[in-house]
Amino acid sequence: MDTNMLIGFSKWIPISLNKSFWDALESSLEERKWVLLDIVVGEIKHNKPLEDWCKKQKVSGLITNISDDDKNGGIKINNDYPMIDQNTFKSETDTYIIAHALNNKIGVFSAEMQKLPAEKLYKIPDVCRELGVKFIHKQKDFLESINFRN
Repeated sequence: MDTNMLIGFSKWIPISLNKSFWDALESSLEERKWVLLDIVVGEIKHNKPLEDWCKKQKVSGLITNISDDDKNGGIKINNDYPMIDQNTFKSETDTYIIAHALNNKIGVFSAEMQKLPAEKLYKIPDVCRELGVKFIHKQKDFLESINFRN
């Protein structure tokens, strides 16, 4: 799961207003249907309820640390499909998310859309397609995958 989706859900489905969604997400992490990476959690800033929720997941052992293989894979991905803005280092996490998915034969969930022809840097869906990594961007598909029904 990309950071943009986790932050988005915290805005669209606030933790304080929809315990059933957040419980379903937590259950999907426990059942290993979905993975929440430490680097994604590390990008959560200025959102106290989501930061607290993530801390709870970490204490429960539900946050997955990226491995050295993921880090090396992220470097290779960026060499083959430049994703990281060299001035801001924006999208560095994206390369590791994809590398982790590739190394563990799982998919990626992100709101990112394909790059536009004028854009130089690749985006998550472009690289997933090139590497054969399953990619979803529809919130409905994700909600169904965690058996969320409200």
